[in-house]
Amino acid sequence: MKVAHLDLIGGAAGNMLLGAFIDAGVRLPDLENRLRGVIADGWTFSVSGVVKNGVAATFVDFLVPHERHGTKLGEVLEIVMRSSLTEWQKQRACAVYRRLGEAEALVHGTTIEAMHFHEVGAVDAILDVAGTVVALDLLGIERLTCSRVPVGSGSIRMQHGVYPNPPPGTAELLRGVPTFDAGIEAELVTPTAAALLTVLCDGFGTRPDMVVESIGYGAGTRDQGLNDAGKDRDSQPAGDANSRPLPLEVETSPERAQEVQRVAFT
Repeated sequence: MKVAHLDLIGGAAGNMLLGAFIDAGVRLPDLENRLRGVIADGWTFSVSGVVKNGVAATFVDFLVPHERHGTKLGEVLEIVMRSSLTEWQKQRACAVYRRLGEAEALVHGTTIEAMHFHEVGAVDAILDVAGTVVALDLLGIERLTCSRVPVGSGSIRMQHGVYPNPPPGTAELLRGVPTFDAGIEAELVTPTAAALLTVLCDGFGTRPDMVVESIGYGAGTRDQGLNDAGKDRDSQPAGDANSRPLPLEVETSPERAQEVQRVAFT
């Protein structure tokens, strides 16, 4: 069994997770081909190499000229279910969006059917979710674990006003997940990333023993004196490689000055 472990010290965003998996070995033609089966056109896929505080990383951005917001959950699920993704990929992606919808509906005191996504319902976020699920599948990851999740402090100004940090939707998504205050007055975990982590991860805690074989870095955009990054390692566990899981680790480091995410796997 191949296992991935995410060690998130500086935060998480959907495109950072995806960038780390791409940097770890996901073939771009395979990934784009599957994403075109979700939303065929109206977007371009930008993948570039960047250097963050001396570390080479991959930055992923979905460019959508005519972005659409205010999408209902049913519309998002319909897009995914009628796509050409595998059944497993469809179920995982839909589970992420259902979790987002449930959290937002609870926070806003409405029903999941009446809930309108705003940022998370946009085309780029749909592709972030589908892309991350597909990337895990392409890498052959069968189990995903994660460290404690860092959260910001202070307050955040959003579309409808000023909210405590983490914002209500993200806080609800992270209910029951071990978190810690990273001491940064900024949004460190996006709702999309929180939903991805809580749906796809089988547990939260320390990383397993491993022998790392390959490493990839996924970059974010913020420069904040803290590394919002994940390290994805292709590795074998220490000991008998045939009797123990093969971990794929994603880790972040607070010492680096800029957002960067590293991924490694075996």
